[in-house]
Amino acid sequence: MRPRRVAMPAVVIGVLVVGLFGGWFAAESLQSPAQVAARAAPPVPSDIVARVTVGELVEQVTARSEIARESASSVEVVLPGAEQNVVTVSGVPAGTSLNSGDVALEVNGRPVIATTGAFPYYRDMAEGDTGPDVEQLQRFLVSCGYRTGGIGQFGPQTAQAVRQLYRAIGHDVAVREAPALPDAESSDPQSAGLAATFDPGTGEFTAGGPVEPALDAVSESVAADRRIVVVPRSELIVLRSLPVVAGDSPAVGTVLTAESSTLTFGQGPLVAHAKVAVTVLPVLAEGMPVVLTGADGTTVDGMLGPIPTPVTVGGEPATEVAVPLVTGAIDATWLNTNVLTVITVTAVADQALRVPSRAVIARSDGSSVVQRRDSDGFFDEIEVRELGRLGGTSAVEPVRAGGLAEGDEVKVE
Repeated sequence: MRPRRVAMPAVVIGVLVVGLFGGWFAAESLQSPAQVAARAAPPVPSDIVARVTVGELVEQVTARSEIARESASSVEVVLPGAEQNVVTVSGVPAGTSLNSGDVALEVNGRPVIATTGAFPYYRDMAEGDTGPDVEQLQRFLVSCGYRTGGIGQFGPQTAQAVRQLYRAIGHDVAVREAPALPDAESSDPQSAGLAATFDPGTGEFTAGGPVEPALDAVSESVAADRRIVVVPRSELIVLRSLPVVAGDSPAVGTVLTAESSTLTFGQGPLVAHAKVAVTVLPVLAEGMPVVLTGADGTTVDGMLGPIPTPVTVGGEPATEVAVPLVTGAIDATWLNTNVLTVITVTAVADQALRVPSRAVIARSDGSSVVQRRDSDGFFDEIEVRELGRLGGTSAVEPVRAGGLAEGDEVKVE
C-alpha cells in the first residue's frame, strides 16, 4: 500500500500542468472579435524626417578630357636607299623640345636633322646645284648662324656651312666624287666676286657685298680630293617652325617602313578637349564652368568653348564629340593624359542649406516654412526663403538667423 501513496502526488501534479497548458492554448486560439480587429489595424505612422545638409546645389556632367599641344604635326622620314633602314639612335625624348638643327633620330648611323621650310626636300643636294630647295637649305643654315654666301646656288660657302652644321651634331658630311672641272671662268656668283647677303629682319637675300672667303683649309683639302659635299634628303625633315615638342617616334631597333617612319610633334601651350556623349550636348552651352582634376588631385578651372556639331563617321553618327575647353595654364605633367572633367550645367546655390523639396511648405501669404524637430521630438515651424530647386532638393536659408542649421531634422510631407 505504500507505493500507491507515493504515486498519487505525481498524478495530481501532472493533471495541473496539463490543465494550465490547455488554458493558455485556448486563450491564444480563441479571441474575441474586438481582439481580432485590434490586431488587424495598421500601426500608427511614424514621422518621416530628413537631415539638413550644407553644400552646392548644382547639376553637373562628368567627362574625360584629353590633354595635348595646341597644334600637332607629323613628318615622314625619307628612307635612304639601303637594303634595310634601322633606327640606331632615338634622338630627342618624347615631351622634350626639338630645336632647329637638332637630330630627331638616326637611321643606319646617319642623322635626321630638324630644319625649317615650306616644303619637303625632293632630291639630294650637292655643290653646284641651284633651285628653290637649295635656297630653302641656305635660309635654314643662315637661321642657325652659318654663312652661305649666295642665294639659290650650292657654292663653296654653303658647303662649308653644311660641314659646320654636321660637325656641331657630331657627324661627318656626306661626299661624292666631283664632276669634271668647269672652265676657269665660272658663273658661280660665290667664286666670281658676286655675293648676296641675308637680312634677318626681312628674311630676304640682297645682291652685292663683299665675297666671303671661298675655301678654308678643310674645303681646299676636299677640292684637291675632287670630292663635293652632298646633303641627302633622307637626312632632313622639314617643319614650318621650330622649336617643337617631340612626340611619338620609332624606338631604337625599329626597321623602318613606309608605315612606321612617321614622327609626330606638338607646338604651343597645352590645351584640353572634353570627350562628351552626343546625348548630353543639348544641355551644354559655351561658357559653362568646368573643373579639371589631375591624377595628383590638382585642379584647373576653365569653361566650355564652342560646342561642335556632331559628325558622321563611316556613315554612322558619332557617339561623342570633343568640346574645346578654355582654361588657365595646364601643368606639363598632364601632357598626353586623360583627366577628370566636371561641367556645371546649372548652379542654383553655393554653400547653402539643403533639404528635400517636399519638406518646404508654401503658405498662402507667399512665405515658406519647414518643420524642424526639437530635442523633445516635437516639430517647430521655421520660416525660410527657398533659393531654388534642383532634382527634388531645395536650397533654403532661414529668415531668422540661427533658425535652421546643418544637422537639424526636418519633417518631410
